[in-house]
Amino acid sequence: MGTLNVDQITPSGALVQDVDTKLSPIQKRELLLAALTDATFGRYAGVPAARLGDVVILYKQITHMGFPHPEFKKRIQIPQTWPVAYRQAVAEGLTPHFVGIYHYDGVTIFVDYDPHTYAKRKANNSSAWVYTNDLFQAQTLGQFSREDKTGNHITSVRADLLAGYLAARTEERHPHLDVFANFNREFLTGDRLEWIEALEQMHEAQWKDRNQGEWPGFYLEYRLDAFTRAGSHTDLVQFQKEKRKGLLDYDLLLLERGKLDFYGDLKASDIVKHESPGNDAEDLKRCIEQYGRFWYVVYEHRTWHSRDNGDLATIAWNEWRRDKGYVAKKGYNELSYARRFKEAVRFERMRVLEINAANFGVVLGGFKQGRQPDGASRALKVMINKRNIDNFLIYSESVEVPA
Repeated sequence: MGTLNVDQITPSGALVQDVDTKLSPIQKRELLLAALTDATFGRYAGVPAARLGDVVILYKQITHMGFPHPEFKKRIQIPQTWPVAYRQAVAEGLTPHFVGIYHYDGVTIFVDYDPHTYAKRKANNSSAWVYTNDLFQAQTLGQFSREDKTGNHITSVRADLLAGYLAARTEERHPHLDVFANFNREFLTGDRLEWIEALEQMHEAQWKDRNQGEWPGFYLEYRLDAFTRAGSHTDLVQFQKEKRKGLLDYDLLLLERGKLDFYGDLKASDIVKHESPGNDAEDLKRCIEQYGRFWYVVYEHRTWHSRDNGDLATIAWNEWRRDKGYVAKKGYNELSYARRFKEAVRFERMRVLEINAANFGVVLGGFKQGRQPDGASRALKVMINKRNIDNFLIYSESVEVPA
Protein backbone atom coordinates (compact mmCIF):
# COMPACT_ATOMS: atom_id res chain seq x y z
CA MET A 1 0.00 0.00 0.00
CA GLY A 2 1.67 3.20 -1.16
CA THR A 3 1.31 6.86 -0.32
CA LEU A 4 0.60 8.00 -3.88
CA ASN A 5 -2.47 10.19 -4.43
CA VAL A 6 -4.66 8.40 -6.97
CA ASP A 7 -8.27 8.43 -8.15
CA GLN A 8 -10.90 7.83 -5.47
CA ILE A 9 -14.70 7.93 -5.73
CA THR A 10 -16.80 9.63 -3.04
CA PRO A 11 -20.42 8.75 -2.07
CA SER A 12 -21.73 11.37 -4.52
CA GLY A 13 -19.67 9.87 -7.34
CA ALA A 14 -17.24 12.79 -7.33
CA LEU A 15 -13.60 12.20 -8.18
CA VAL A 16 -10.92 13.11 -5.65
CA GLN A 17 -7.21 12.43 -5.35
CA ASP A 18 -6.12 10.60 -2.23
CA VAL A 19 -4.13 7.58 -1.07
CA ASP A 20 -5.75 4.15 -1.02
CA THR A 21 -7.43 3.07 2.20
CA LYS A 22 -5.59 0.18 3.83
CA LEU A 23 -7.92 -2.65 4.87
CA SER A 24 -6.95 -5.28 7.40
CA PRO A 25 -8.14 -8.89 6.96
CA ILE A 26 -10.81 -8.26 9.62
CA GLN A 27 -12.03 -5.10 7.85
CA LYS A 28 -12.34 -6.94 4.52
CA ARG A 29 -14.46 -9.63 6.17
CA GLU A 30 -16.59 -6.98 7.89
CA LEU A 31 -17.30 -5.20 4.60
CA LEU A 32 -18.33 -8.47 2.98
CA LEU A 33 -20.46 -9.44 5.97
CA ALA A 34 -22.21 -6.06 5.94
CA ALA A 35 -23.21 -6.73 2.33
CA LEU A 36 -23.87 -10.47 2.75
CA THR A 37 -25.31 -10.94 6.21
CA ASP A 38 -25.68 -14.72 5.81
CA ALA A 39 -22.10 -15.29 4.66
CA THR A 40 -19.68 -17.43 6.61
CA PHE A 41 -15.91 -17.20 6.55
CA GLY A 42 -13.15 -19.75 6.57
CA ARG A 43 -10.76 -21.38 4.13
CA TYR A 44 -11.64 -23.16 0.92
CA ALA A 45 -8.94 -25.23 -0.81
CA GLY A 46 -6.51 -23.55 1.56
CA VAL A 47 -7.59 -20.03 0.53
CA PRO A 48 -9.46 -17.46 2.69
CA ALA A 49 -13.00 -17.41 1.36
CA ALA A 50 -16.57 -16.42 2.09
CA ARG A 51 -19.39 -18.92 1.61
CA LEU A 52 -22.99 -18.09 0.77
CA GLY A 53 -24.85 -21.29 0.04
CA ASP A 54 -23.22 -22.84 -3.00
CA VAL A 55 -21.30 -19.63 -3.77
CA VAL A 56 -17.59 -19.46 -2.95
CA ILE A 57 -16.10 -15.95 -2.84
CA LEU A 58 -12.34 -15.51 -3.01
CA TYR A 59 -11.59 -11.90 -2.16
CA LYS A 60 -8.83 -9.31 -2.06
CA GLN A 61 -8.62 -5.55 -1.69
CA ILE A 62 -8.48 -3.39 -4.80
CA THR A 63 -5.53 -1.00 -4.76
CA HIS A 64 -3.46 1.11 -7.08
CA MET A 65 -0.32 -0.67 -8.26
CA GLY A 66 1.92 2.37 -7.87
CA PHE A 67 4.04 4.48 -10.18
CA PRO A 68 4.27 4.54 -13.19
CA HIS A 69 0.71 3.23 -13.57
CA PRO A 70 -1.87 5.99 -14.18
CA GLU A 71 -4.05 7.22 -11.31
CA PHE A 72 -7.22 5.68 -12.77
CA LYS A 73 -5.92 2.11 -12.89
CA LYS A 74 -6.34 -0.26 -9.92
CA ARG A 75 -6.20 -4.02 -9.52
CA ILE A 76 -6.24 -7.12 -7.38
CA GLN A 77 -3.53 -9.69 -7.82
CA ILE A 78 -4.76 -13.22 -8.40
CA PRO A 79 -2.41 -15.72 -6.77
CA GLN A 80 -1.58 -19.16 -8.07
CA THR A 81 -3.88 -20.69 -5.43
CA TRP A 82 -7.07 -19.10 -6.78
CA PRO A 83 -7.26 -21.05 -10.07
CA VAL A 84 -6.74 -24.25 -8.04
CA ALA A 85 -9.64 -23.33 -5.75
CA TYR A 86 -11.71 -22.35 -8.78
CA ARG A 87 -11.28 -25.76 -10.41
CA GLN A 88 -12.11 -27.56 -7.16
CA ALA A 89 -15.28 -25.49 -6.68
CA VAL A 90 -16.45 -26.19 -10.22
CA ALA A 91 -15.79 -29.92 -9.75
CA GLU A 92 -17.90 -29.87 -6.57
CA GLY A 93 -20.81 -28.12 -8.27
CA LEU A 94 -20.19 -24.79 -6.52
CA THR A 95 -20.08 -21.32 -8.07
CA PRO A 96 -16.73 -19.58 -7.52
CA HIS A 97 -16.22 -15.80 -7.69
CA PHE A 98 -13.04 -13.75 -7.80
CA VAL A 99 -14.01 -10.54 -5.98
CA GLY A 100 -12.14 -7.28 -5.41
CA ILE A 101 -13.12 -4.93 -2.59
CA TYR A 102 -12.86 -1.17 -3.11
CA HIS A 103 -13.40 1.01 -0.05
CA TYR A 104 -12.93 4.73 0.39
CA ASP A 105 -14.72 7.38 2.50
CA GLY A 106 -17.88 5.35 3.07
CA VAL A 107 -17.96 3.96 -0.46
CA THR A 108 -17.76 0.18 -0.81
CA ILE A 109 -17.84 -1.39 -4.26
CA PHE A 110 -17.33 -5.06 -5.03
CA VAL A 111 -15.82 -5.97 -8.38
CA ASP A 112 -16.71 -9.45 -9.61
CA TYR A 113 -14.06 -10.68 -12.03
CA ASP A 114 -15.38 -13.55 -14.13
CA PRO A 115 -12.91 -16.24 -13.05
CA HIS A 116 -13.06 -18.27 -16.25
CA THR A 117 -10.38 -16.30 -18.14
CA TYR A 118 -8.17 -15.66 -15.12
CA ALA A 119 -8.15 -19.34 -14.13
CA LYS A 120 -6.47 -20.21 -17.42
CA ARG A 121 -3.38 -18.14 -16.72
CA LYS A 122 -0.19 -19.91 -15.69
CA ALA A 123 1.61 -17.01 -14.03
CA ASN A 124 2.15 -17.20 -10.27
CA ASN A 125 0.36 -13.88 -9.87
CA SER A 126 -1.72 -12.04 -12.44
CA SER A 127 -3.35 -8.65 -12.17
CA ALA A 128 -7.09 -8.23 -12.61
CA TRP A 129 -7.68 -4.59 -13.44
CA VAL A 130 -10.47 -2.15 -12.65
CA TYR A 131 -10.69 1.51 -13.63
CA THR A 132 -12.07 4.71 -12.12
CA ASN A 133 -14.97 4.67 -14.56
CA ASP A 134 -16.02 1.18 -13.42
CA LEU A 135 -16.19 2.43 -9.84
CA PHE A 136 -18.02 5.61 -10.85
CA GLN A 137 -20.63 3.67 -12.81
CA ALA A 138 -21.24 1.27 -9.91
CA GLN A 139 -21.54 4.05 -7.34
CA THR A 140 -23.95 6.14 -9.45
CA LEU A 141 -25.92 3.37 -11.21
CA GLY A 142 -25.62 0.56 -8.68
CA GLN A 143 -24.30 -2.11 -11.03
CA PHE A 144 -22.14 -2.02 -14.14
CA SER A 145 -20.79 -4.78 -16.40
CA ARG A 146 -18.41 -4.68 -19.31
CA GLU A 147 -15.84 -6.71 -21.17
CA ASP A 148 -12.37 -5.19 -21.27
CA LYS A 149 -10.13 -4.97 -24.32
CA THR A 150 -8.50 -8.32 -23.55
CA GLY A 151 -11.80 -10.20 -23.19
CA ASN A 152 -12.14 -10.27 -19.40
CA HIS A 153 -15.68 -9.75 -18.12
CA ILE A 154 -16.03 -7.68 -14.95
CA THR A 155 -19.05 -6.45 -12.98
CA SER A 156 -18.83 -3.64 -10.43
CA VAL A 157 -21.57 -3.66 -7.80
CA ARG A 158 -22.39 -1.16 -5.06
CA ALA A 159 -22.37 -2.81 -1.63
CA ASP A 160 -26.13 -2.49 -1.04
CA LEU A 161 -26.84 -4.49 -4.21
CA LEU A 162 -24.28 -7.27 -3.86
CA ALA A 163 -26.65 -9.84 -2.29
CA GLY A 164 -29.24 -9.30 -5.00
CA TYR A 165 -26.60 -9.48 -7.70
CA LEU A 166 -25.24 -12.81 -6.50
CA ALA A 167 -28.74 -14.24 -6.15
CA ALA A 168 -30.12 -13.09 -9.50
CA ARG A 169 -27.02 -12.61 -11.65
CA THR A 170 -28.93 -9.90 -13.47
CA GLU A 171 -27.36 -7.29 -15.70
CA GLU A 172 -28.58 -3.72 -15.59
CA ARG A 173 -27.63 -1.26 -18.31
CA HIS A 174 -28.83 1.81 -20.14
CA PRO A 175 -31.77 0.96 -22.43
CA HIS A 176 -30.03 2.96 -25.16
CA LEU A 177 -27.44 0.21 -25.39
CA ASP A 178 -30.11 -2.24 -26.51
CA VAL A 179 -30.82 -0.02 -29.52
CA PHE A 180 -27.16 -0.18 -30.57
CA ALA A 181 -26.99 -3.91 -29.88
CA ASN A 182 -29.94 -4.46 -32.23
CA PHE A 183 -28.41 -2.18 -34.85
CA ASN A 184 -25.16 -4.13 -34.67
CA ARG A 185 -26.94 -7.33 -35.63
CA GLU A 186 -27.59 -5.91 -39.08
CA PHE A 187 -24.61 -3.58 -39.44
CA LEU A 188 -21.65 -5.52 -38.01
CA THR A 189 -21.81 -8.32 -40.54
CA GLY A 190 -18.07 -8.72 -41.10
CA ASP A 191 -18.56 -8.17 -44.85
CA ARG A 192 -16.32 -5.94 -46.92
CA LEU A 193 -18.27 -2.82 -47.93
CA GLU A 194 -17.39 -1.33 -51.33
CA TRP A 195 -17.60 2.39 -51.87
CA ILE A 196 -20.07 2.10 -54.73
CA GLU A 197 -22.52 0.06 -52.66
CA ALA A 198 -22.52 2.61 -49.85
CA LEU A 199 -22.80 5.65 -52.10
CA GLU A 200 -25.58 4.21 -54.22
CA GLN A 201 -27.64 3.54 -51.10
CA MET A 202 -27.11 7.08 -49.80
CA HIS A 203 -27.79 8.54 -53.26
CA GLU A 204 -31.09 6.69 -53.52
CA ALA A 205 -32.13 7.91 -50.07
CA GLN A 206 -30.94 11.46 -50.89
CA TRP A 207 -28.74 11.47 -47.78
CA LYS A 208 -27.16 14.92 -47.43
CA ASP A 209 -23.50 13.84 -47.47
CA ARG A 210 -23.83 11.13 -50.10
CA ASN A 211 -21.01 12.45 -52.28
CA GLN A 212 -18.31 13.10 -49.68
CA GLY A 213 -14.83 11.58 -49.84
CA GLU A 214 -14.94 10.30 -46.24
CA TRP A 215 -17.93 8.14 -47.08
CA PRO A 216 -17.60 5.42 -44.35
CA GLY A 217 -18.57 7.82 -41.55
CA PHE A 218 -21.46 9.30 -43.48
CA TYR A 219 -22.68 5.84 -44.44
CA LEU A 220 -22.65 4.87 -40.75
CA GLU A 221 -24.77 7.93 -39.95
CA TYR A 222 -27.20 7.10 -42.74
CA ARG A 223 -27.62 3.49 -41.61
CA LEU A 224 -28.12 4.31 -37.92
CA ASP A 225 -30.62 7.06 -38.70
CA ALA A 226 -32.59 4.73 -40.99
CA PHE A 227 -32.52 1.97 -38.38
CA THR A 228 -33.82 4.09 -35.51
CA ARG A 229 -36.61 5.55 -37.64
CA ALA A 230 -37.72 2.26 -39.17
CA GLY A 231 -37.61 0.40 -35.85
CA SER A 232 -39.40 3.06 -33.80
CA HIS A 233 -36.34 3.55 -31.60
CA THR A 234 -36.41 7.34 -31.71
CA ASP A 235 -37.86 7.51 -28.20
CA LEU A 236 -34.41 6.39 -27.00
CA VAL A 237 -31.87 7.29 -29.71
CA GLN A 238 -32.05 9.96 -32.38
CA PHE A 239 -29.49 11.04 -34.93
CA GLN A 240 -29.73 14.74 -35.73
CA LYS A 241 -28.23 15.52 -39.11
CA GLU A 242 -29.32 19.11 -39.01
CA LYS A 243 -28.50 20.56 -35.60
CA ARG A 244 -31.62 22.01 -34.04
CA LYS A 245 -31.71 25.60 -32.84
CA GLY A 246 -30.85 25.86 -29.17
CA LEU A 247 -29.30 22.38 -28.96
CA LEU A 248 -25.63 21.59 -28.57
CA ASP A 249 -23.66 20.67 -31.67
CA TYR A 250 -23.66 16.87 -31.21
CA ASP A 251 -25.28 14.38 -33.52
CA LEU A 252 -26.65 11.79 -31.07
CA LEU A 253 -29.55 12.48 -28.75
CA LEU A 254 -30.01 9.91 -25.97
CA LEU A 255 -33.51 10.24 -24.57
CA GLU A 256 -35.57 9.04 -21.62
CA ARG A 257 -39.33 8.88 -22.11
CA GLY A 258 -38.88 10.93 -25.26
CA LYS A 259 -36.99 13.77 -23.53
CA LEU A 260 -33.31 14.55 -23.88
CA ASP A 261 -31.27 12.78 -21.20
CA PHE A 262 -27.76 13.40 -22.54
CA TYR A 263 -25.78 13.82 -25.76
CA GLY A 264 -23.39 11.70 -27.76
CA ASP A 265 -21.41 11.65 -30.97
CA LEU A 266 -21.28 8.92 -33.62
CA LYS A 267 -17.87 8.30 -35.13
CA ALA A 268 -16.20 5.97 -37.61
CA SER A 269 -12.52 5.29 -36.97
CA ASP A 270 -9.81 3.24 -38.62
CA ILE A 271 -9.17 0.23 -36.41
CA VAL A 272 -5.39 0.59 -36.68
CA LYS A 273 -5.28 4.14 -35.37
CA HIS A 274 -4.32 4.70 -31.75
CA GLU A 275 -6.44 7.81 -31.37
CA SER A 276 -9.73 9.10 -32.68
CA PRO A 277 -10.51 12.83 -32.97
CA GLY A 278 -13.13 14.19 -30.63
CA ASN A 279 -14.88 17.50 -30.06
CA ASP A 280 -14.15 20.97 -28.74
CA ALA A 281 -12.85 20.54 -25.20
CA GLU A 282 -14.69 23.47 -23.61
CA ASP A 283 -18.03 22.60 -25.22
CA LEU A 284 -17.69 18.99 -24.12
CA LYS A 285 -16.86 20.03 -20.58
CA ARG A 286 -19.94 22.24 -20.40
CA CYS A 287 -22.06 19.43 -21.82
CA ILE A 288 -20.89 17.00 -19.12
CA GLU A 289 -21.44 19.59 -16.39
CA GLN A 290 -25.02 20.05 -17.59
CA TYR A 291 -26.02 16.45 -18.39
CA GLY A 292 -23.61 14.36 -16.31
CA ARG A 293 -22.31 12.12 -19.09
CA PHE A 294 -21.46 12.07 -22.79
CA TRP A 295 -21.18 9.08 -25.13
CA TYR A 296 -18.84 8.50 -28.03
CA VAL A 297 -20.27 5.67 -30.11
CA VAL A 298 -17.32 4.56 -32.21
CA TYR A 299 -17.44 2.06 -35.07
CA GLU A 300 -13.99 0.88 -36.11
CA HIS A 301 -13.24 -0.39 -39.58
CA ARG A 302 -10.49 -2.10 -41.53
CA THR A 303 -9.59 0.03 -44.55
CA TRP A 304 -8.56 -0.61 -48.13
CA HIS A 305 -7.19 2.54 -49.81
CA SER A 306 -7.58 3.16 -53.48
CA ARG A 307 -4.00 4.44 -53.71
CA ASP A 308 -2.79 0.90 -53.03
CA ASN A 309 -4.68 -0.41 -56.04
CA GLY A 310 -3.67 1.95 -58.82
CA ASP A 311 -6.26 4.62 -57.86
CA LEU A 312 -8.91 2.70 -59.81
CA ALA A 313 -11.61 3.29 -57.21
CA THR A 314 -10.73 6.99 -56.96
CA ILE A 315 -11.15 7.44 -60.71
CA ALA A 316 -14.43 5.52 -60.67
CA TRP A 317 -15.70 7.59 -57.73
CA ASN A 318 -14.93 10.88 -59.44
CA GLU A 319 -16.65 9.66 -62.59
CA TRP A 320 -19.65 8.62 -60.50
CA ARG A 321 -19.85 12.06 -58.89
CA ARG A 322 -19.59 13.77 -62.27
CA ASP A 323 -22.28 11.55 -63.80
CA LYS A 324 -24.62 12.17 -60.84
CA GLY A 325 -24.13 15.91 -61.17
CA TYR A 326 -22.25 16.39 -57.90
CA VAL A 327 -19.23 18.07 -59.53
CA ALA A 328 -18.95 20.43 -62.44
CA LYS A 329 -17.51 19.00 -65.64
CA LYS A 330 -15.34 22.08 -66.01
CA GLY A 331 -12.10 21.56 -64.12
CA TYR A 332 -12.92 17.90 -63.54
CA ASN A 333 -10.08 15.95 -61.88
CA GLU A 334 -10.28 12.17 -61.96
CA LEU A 335 -7.72 11.90 -59.15
CA SER A 336 -9.40 14.31 -56.76
CA TYR A 337 -8.96 13.05 -53.16
CA ALA A 338 -6.71 10.25 -54.45
CA ARG A 339 -4.40 10.16 -51.45
CA ARG A 340 -7.17 9.50 -48.91
CA PHE A 341 -9.99 7.82 -50.80
CA LYS A 342 -11.07 4.43 -49.45
CA GLU A 343 -12.18 1.86 -51.97
CA ALA A 344 -13.68 -0.37 -49.25
CA VAL A 345 -13.97 -0.82 -45.49
CA ARG A 346 -15.06 -3.58 -43.16
CA PHE A 347 -16.68 -2.54 -39.89
CA GLU A 348 -15.33 -4.94 -37.28
CA ARG A 349 -15.89 -3.42 -33.85
CA MET A 350 -18.01 -0.88 -32.01
CA ARG A 351 -17.45 0.71 -28.65
CA VAL A 352 -19.53 3.00 -26.48
CA LEU A 353 -17.26 5.29 -24.48
CA GLU A 354 -18.70 7.34 -21.65
CA ILE A 355 -17.09 10.60 -20.64
CA ASN A 356 -18.12 11.86 -17.21
CA ALA A 357 -16.84 13.96 -14.34
CA ALA A 358 -14.78 11.05 -13.01
CA ASN A 359 -12.71 10.50 -16.15
CA PHE A 360 -12.89 13.67 -18.23
CA GLY A 361 -9.45 14.93 -17.28
CA VAL A 362 -7.76 11.57 -17.74
CA VAL A 363 -9.06 9.77 -20.79
CA LEU A 364 -8.95 12.67 -23.22
CA GLY A 365 -5.66 14.10 -24.42
CA GLY A 366 -5.87 17.65 -25.70
CA PHE A 367 -4.33 18.74 -28.96
CA LYS A 368 -4.23 21.93 -30.98
CA GLN A 369 -5.81 21.90 -34.39
CA GLY A 370 -3.31 24.38 -35.78
CA ARG A 371 -4.38 27.80 -36.98
CA GLN A 372 -7.23 29.32 -38.92
CA PRO A 373 -6.51 30.75 -42.40
CA ASP A 374 -6.34 34.23 -40.83
CA GLY A 375 -3.61 33.09 -38.42
CA ALA A 376 -5.81 32.79 -35.32
CA SER A 377 -5.31 29.66 -33.28
CA ARG A 378 -8.04 27.04 -33.43
CA ALA A 379 -9.96 25.94 -30.34
CA LEU A 380 -8.53 23.17 -28.20
CA LYS A 381 -9.88 19.81 -29.28
CA VAL A 382 -9.81 16.48 -27.51
CA MET A 383 -8.55 13.08 -28.58
CA ILE A 384 -9.76 9.65 -27.53
CA ASN A 385 -6.66 7.69 -26.63
CA LYS A 386 -7.41 4.02 -27.29
CA ARG A 387 -4.58 2.99 -24.97
CA ASN A 388 -6.71 4.13 -22.00
CA ILE A 389 -9.98 2.87 -23.41
CA ASP A 390 -10.91 0.66 -20.45
CA ASN A 391 -11.35 3.74 -18.26
CA PHE A 392 -14.32 4.91 -20.29
CA LEU A 393 -15.54 1.79 -22.09
CA ILE A 394 -19.10 0.84 -21.13
CA TYR A 395 -20.10 -1.40 -24.03
CA SER A 396 -18.41 -3.15 -26.93
CA GLU A 397 -19.11 -5.62 -29.68
CA SER A 398 -16.93 -7.10 -32.38
CA VAL A 399 -17.25 -9.51 -35.25
CA GLU A 400 -14.85 -12.28 -36.13
CA VAL A 401 -13.36 -11.78 -39.56
CA PRO A 402 -10.79 -13.60 -41.71
CA ALA A 403 -7.16 -12.92 -40.82
